[in-house]
Amino acid sequence: MSEERLERLENMVGDLIRIVGHTNSLLEEVNTRVIRLEEKVDHLEVSMGNLELRMDRLESRVDQLESRMDQLESNMDQLGSRTDQLESRMDQLEARLNHLAADLDSLRKEGNNRFPEVDARLDFIYEKLMEHEQKLYHLKKTAVR
Repeated sequence: MSEERLERLENMVGDLIRIVGHTNSLLEEVNTRVIRLEEKVDHLEVSMGNLELRMDRLESRVDQLESRMDQLESNMDQLGSRTDQLESRMDQLEARLNHLAADLDSLRKEGNNRFPEVDARLDFIYEKLMEHEQKLYHLKKTAVR
């Protein structure tokens, strides 16, 4: 081998050493970046886990709120039904009260119409009683003589 060739080989080996050194330095930089990326990914995974926990809690709270809303709606429906029943009963009571008021008015009118008749009958009975007492008085007087 000639010296020229040897020199070329030395140059090539030198180039290779530089390339390998440069590549190693790039690899070191890439490794550093990969480590940083892995740390960021780990951090993001932890953050995602926390977010998932928060989302689970929020979903649970939303479910609880939905359950409470359903219960409130049910209570409102029951109150509406009870209110309707009470209104119906109030209408019935009002109708009965009106009927009783009409009956009372009717009884008052009948009483007002009958009292003059009763007064007239009592006057008639009183007159007859007086007549009978006079006749008895005369009969007693005649019987005593």
